[in-house]
Amino acid sequence: MPRRLLLLSLATLGLLLGSAHAQSPDARVIRGDLAVSDDGATVATSTGTGTLLLWNADSWTLLRRHIADGSMVFGFDFTEDGRYVSFGTKDGRLGVLEVATGRVVLDLQERDGSVSATRFGPDDQLFAAGQGRSLTSYNWRTGESLQRYDLGRDTLPDGRPLVVEDFEVLPEQGWLLIARFDQQARLMDIATGEVVRTWRNKRRPRDGNRNVKDVAVGLDGRTGFFAGVGGEVIAVDLVNGARLDSVRAHPDFVSDLELSADGSLLAANDLDGNTTLIDPRTRSIVRRTAQDGSFQSGRLLFAVAFRPGTHELITGGIRMPIVVWNASTGERQQTIASLPGTASR
Repeated sequence: MPRRLLLLSLATLGLLLGSAHAQSPDARVIRGDLAVSDDGATVATSTGTGTLLLWNADSWTLLRRHIADGSMVFGFDFTEDGRYVSFGTKDGRLGVLEVATGRVVLDLQERDGSVSATRFGPDDQLFAAGQGRSLTSYNWRTGESLQRYDLGRDTLPDGRPLVVEDFEVLPEQGWLLIARFDQQARLMDIATGEVVRTWRNKRRPRDGNRNVKDVAVGLDGRTGFFAGVGGEVIAVDLVNGARLDSVRAHPDFVSDLELSADGSLLAANDLDGNTTLIDPRTRSIVRRTAQDGSFQSGRLLFAVAFRPGTHELITGGIRMPIVVWNASTGERQQTIASLPGTASR
């Protein structure tokens, strides 16, 4: 596929990410989001038909099924105690679900359309990214809107708004680290909404379009990572803004980044079904895991998460099964179908 066509396709994917697959009856289709609670007990995934699934991480038995009004559901985050999970939907719903009961404790309609990412913050704050134009914080226990962070009205050439693909909350520093599909990672002040600094995902004009898909933050709270089109995982110093170095995880595209709970590994997914495990301190590749996937086939690896307290790495994506790996060895441990009763070892 010519590079220009690939980049245009990736931009479309960043906005709709498989809307054509959303009606698929294939039970293995998930939207490309996957999260594990901090205690390692619960895994959240979704189906292509808009259902949030909560699993017991030990047995992979289904704990809870929540249908999000038929809309694609994604953007998961758990509270620190694992009792609640937040999510967004393609049609703009923002929700919080109680894991133990399935009770919906928050159900809001986000003003900016598709909710692409959610993150719990301090003092009962829940941050939600709209369809590229804004990021808003709420008191998730009351539903009160607290602060709106304007990210501008830039659009793609066809007029569609640019998506905030991902963000991380750094409460101790008072920052938001934001990945937006406009070639930039942004560091924003939580209190004021001002952009502290930005980094571009390209060094020279001939590098072409290098949009940012995902961000991660090291345990030191100072080192940030971002990646996307171009396949490089780039490390920066969030405090002084210095660009540190980078590692090439894929020739074209990194779809997801995730740091392990102990900070020893950084996982980067790519469109060919690989997960590259990187030492975040040395920025060197440790190992890779591989599945049968490709952009052309529509089998896309778009989700990765470490399970805290274990050596497990969990991956999933569009038309891809959920796979549990041993992050220490790179060996496949278990393959999980997206519906209950079909786990296999």
